[in-house]
Amino acid sequence: MKLTQQQLEAHLWGAANILRGKTAGQDYKNYILSLMFYKRLCDQWEYEADEAIAEKEKEQGRKFTDAQKAIFRARGDHRFTIPEGSKWSDVLAASTNLGEKLTTAMRAVSTANEELKGVFTVDWNQPAPDGSGKPLIPNEVVHALIQHFDSHDLSNFSVPSDILGHAYEYLIKKFADDAGAKAGEFFTPPEVVDTLVRMLEPLPGDTIYDPTAGSGGMLVHSADYLREQGHHATSAQYFAQEMNWGNAAIGKINSVLHGLEATIAAGASTIADPAFKDGDGKVRKFSLVLANFPFSDDFWWLKPEQQTDDKKKKDKLKKEIFAKEGYKDLYGRFGRGTPFHAPPAGYGDYAFILHILASLSDAGRAGVVCPQGVLFRGQPEVEEETGEFDDDGNPIIKRRKADDEHLIRKALLQSRYIDAVISLPLNVFYGAGVPACLLILRKQRPPQRHEKVLLVYAARHFRELSNQNELRPQDVMRMLVHYQAYGDATKVPELVALHSQRIREQINQREHVEIERLEAEYSEHAARLAKLQATVAEGRAELAKIKLKTQRNKAEAALAKIEAQCDKAAAKIAERDERIAETRRRTEDDRNDVALVGTELGALYGDADELLKHARVVEMDEIEENEFNLNIPRYVDTFEPEPRIEVKDALKSLHDAETDLKRAEDDLLKLLKGIGYVV
Repeated sequence: MKLTQQQLEAHLWGAANILRGKTAGQDYKNYILSLMFYKRLCDQWEYEADEAIAEKEKEQGRKFTDAQKAIFRARGDHRFTIPEGSKWSDVLAASTNLGEKLTTAMRAVSTANEELKGVFTVDWNQPAPDGSGKPLIPNEVVHALIQHFDSHDLSNFSVPSDILGHAYEYLIKKFADDAGAKAGEFFTPPEVVDTLVRMLEPLPGDTIYDPTAGSGGMLVHSADYLREQGHHATSAQYFAQEMNWGNAAIGKINSVLHGLEATIAAGASTIADPAFKDGDGKVRKFSLVLANFPFSDDFWWLKPEQQTDDKKKKDKLKKEIFAKEGYKDLYGRFGRGTPFHAPPAGYGDYAFILHILASLSDAGRAGVVCPQGVLFRGQPEVEEETGEFDDDGNPIIKRRKADDEHLIRKALLQSRYIDAVISLPLNVFYGAGVPACLLILRKQRPPQRHEKVLLVYAARHFRELSNQNELRPQDVMRMLVHYQAYGDATKVPELVALHSQRIREQINQREHVEIERLEAEYSEHAARLAKLQATVAEGRAELAKIKLKTQRNKAEAALAKIEAQCDKAAAKIAERDERIAETRRRTEDDRNDVALVGTELGALYGDADELLKHARVVEMDEIEENEFNLNIPRYVDTFEPEPRIEVKDALKSLHDAETDLKRAEDDLLKLLKGIGYVV
């Protein structure tokens, strides 16, 4: 049976519900995602074998015996090898020690395929922490999961790779929603990734690199963009590094499901131990880098084995490493031999930015998610009076050195590498409440932009959700038009038309997917309601035939119970219909907003004063006058005016307040008199 994307999503999330709460913290996502992938590999192996056998039988004009089929299956060509004894059927046949059986089978598959090394990191047989010797995940829970996954074939016959890839991304998003603050370690909102990718426009032949890959979303979106432009995903090459083994495994699975053939290194710090190096031991160069690194990491220079919870131990290491000359980089990214100073010990943001810059080819470009502190932290060199005087009575002046972050930002600007900065709304990232921005770097910038930097204030526009904020398609459109126009009003109409068309199609597709997703979510309730309604109809018909009062009363009581169940199921369907109606209202608002935003952008670029409230192309001379401070409010008018209040409305509010105060005073006097106080 062919599965729709929504049916597959519901099936996969159903597995998550079986396991939730039965592992350590949020680790259950790694179990579910790896089990899904293992089932996919096994089912696809069987499907490939069946297809090859059918083709051979057709060529030879005869049917093979079961023994011949078994021989052919064992030696047939397969995308991935599944060793004997490690197939899904082998796990399904077991009844005891299922965790051990499943772990052994998964690791055998990983060992047999170079591309799958490090994919299966979870231990289904992990012992419980109480020392009882029992597994953390009970045998019956593993059995329930295996039975759940066995209910659907996940090969290409039932689930094409694009549907499986989309369902996998949906599942990662669901896990991110469930994980809350911890989700920032492995998930970047797709709207942010899409914005970066469309600003940098991946091309065939690009080498695309993410130094802090998480679940691999940056790579997948780059491949999607290439497909959208009519190219094959593998027309570019993909590389990534991720320190967390579990997150790297999720990223590797994501890569395989989307056909990227990515090289993802795991288990090491990008700063302390970069995985991709050239023949001289320096970091390898890539043409395109995308990254969302850990914000303001206090211990960015530590290797994973040193990343403990012992702050005293970390502080001791910090003193040892930064005591004399600062951090010595072995890979030529900052410090000696470059115009850039070593990043300060307290914040790791510029360590990642300089690593990214060093990883760019001569014509490379990069899109980086950063905390806005990188735009203004660090003071320039200053001369200040000490309050003391020399022998001649002149004030003694002390020169204070410039802070490292100021010096690095100054060097980036003087090298003309910063192409644009876009501020983002608050709270669009999981677990990151600090203001964030997008930093666009280009090693070779167009001559007309060489002495300029584009600054965009995009923090006003978002959809407010219960737990965080979300960038809408029309908000992404604003940022893209500002960036791609780069201050040139003549480009705006064409850009608006281009993005409006694409975004409307995107909104329509999202509406279709969300409605189908809701219908799949409530399908069991719909089926139950239909069955109950049929039962009620049959019961009513039978009731009319009953003559005896006692039998009729019993039948009516039984029917009333069924009708009560029917009402509950109907309430669920009403809930579904309201959610579908809300989806349609929201997407209709988004469609209308796209047109409004297009009109707004056209008007903005015809009104220089109004445009200054949203975006500005700033000359380098002005930035230098501001001592290389890139804080956007210095250049863009981010002031939000107070709403205009009519005098008559203000007077009415004052009168109402005075009336309320008089009433409160009267009530207080009554209470005081009531308890015997004389006023």
